[in-house]
Amino acid sequence: MEQLSIITDTKAIHDTLLEKISSEIGNEATVDVGKNSVVLKSKDEHSKEKIVNAITKTIVEQYENKLISKLINQNYFYFNLPDRKRIYKKALNYTGNDAAFNTLVNTKLKEYLGTTDKLMIDGFVNFRLKDYQNELEEVIDKAVDDFMVEKEYKEFIKLLKYFVEIQNPKYNIINIIPSGENYHIYNEAFEDITALCSKDFLKGDDEKISSDDLLISILISVAPRKICIHKCECITNTELISTIKQVFCKKVTICGGCKFCDN
Repeated sequence: MEQLSIITDTKAIHDTLLEKISSEIGNEATVDVGKNSVVLKSKDEHSKEKIVNAITKTIVEQYENKLISKLINQNYFYFNLPDRKRIYKKALNYTGNDAAFNTLVNTKLKEYLGTTDKLMIDGFVNFRLKDYQNELEEVIDKAVDDFMVEKEYKEFIKLLKYFVEIQNPKYNIINIIPSGENYHIYNEAFEDITALCSKDFLKGDDEKISSDDLLISILISVAPRKICIHKCECITNTELISTIKQVFCKKVTICGGCKFCDN
């Protein structure tokens, strides 16, 4: 019968470990509980494997979020506190499925326990799980990239809204009807004004402008009092619709069906 002595540094870790041992092992191992320690005696390789699984789950549950917070504060200290909190939440979304991290911690734990029968959980995490921390750093880097993209997008929307506010409306209503990869634009009398509105944006190299970018540019330029989007289901770029709604807010309506939508 193999014996393993585990030092738990906090009550939370101690209680979590006992909970995992109970659910993972049951009566397959002898458990002696001290104030800050747990001594386990495994009966066979199968029960030893379950002990390692219990410790692995304890480490991931008790340390992962704390490590993420620590690494964010350490590597991205120049962000203000609210921004670091947003990055933290995004990083947690990436670690929602802990399977890969569990496997990494489990592997390192088996390697370590192959050389000793004593485990100080806190020391093991800090000094033996550098690969795990490196993986978490990569997760945090992705979260920061997402955060920066969203921040730049919000600043872009804010700028577009400002341009709309300083423009004098050239039309009361603009009707947008998608046609393949392009868009037709009609005024309130349903006269096609696509060419008229596009001419200032289709000069020289600007002819390479995407239809989505062209539509946004036109809407910003003419600053209509109202926008009605027809055949919304035919617009594959949902981000385009979101952008229009964010810039023009209550001015935007989605047509639920009309004779122009049926054509």
